[in-house]
Amino acid sequence: MSSVSQIRIRARLAKPPDYVLAKFPCYEKEFFHAYANFILKLILSSDIRELLSALVSAEGIRSDRSIDLRVMIFPAKQLRRQPSRILYGSYSHTLAQISLYPQRISKDRIRREGTDPFRSSLNQLSIAQRKLMGEIATAAISTLIHEVLHVKFQQRSLARYVEEGMVQRLEKTYMRQWAGRLDEVLRSQFTTHPDMAVGFSGA
Repeated sequence: MSSVSQIRIRARLAKPPDYVLAKFPCYEKEFFHAYANFILKLILSSDIRELLSALVSAEGIRSDRSIDLRVMIFPAKQLRRQPSRILYGSYSHTLAQISLYPQRISKDRIRREGTDPFRSSLNQLSIAQRKLMGEIATAAISTLIHEVLHVKFQQRSLARYVEEGMVQRLEKTYMRQWAGRLDEVLRSQFTTHPDMAVGFSGA
């Protein structure tokens, strides 16, 4: 559970239904479970909770309900009307629920990497694996910021495209401001030499 000023966020792994699990081969299930556990550990870290608390306070975000933050195991379905668009997160005001989805990664890459990137120390990772882990972490934190900012606008009667534009601008601002701190947070998730880096990228 993560508690920040003005809102309370309860983070958890989502449990996929059996019919979804049946669609994925064993190696993909193992990969995405390791992925989801890595993200849950990251967002529950004291550093991320501290940064999120600062964001909530600065933006004056409030909610009279606890926010259910689900870390989804598998990537979201492609949107029927926008097949080229990839969904990384969503916020439901009705359910007071944020969902974070993993990135889409090729089957070949998943088969080749397995769960090693999530179990290895940083100095055991190849340059390509460090880049992958940085991209995974960046996408998750950026999406978390994005969806928490939607909570801010939940009671305002703004057109969807207006709200989305405002949220995107704020998301990019916070990712730039947090870039250096996020590098430190990600390094802390691994047991490694302190001057090794994975690399968060600002939005």
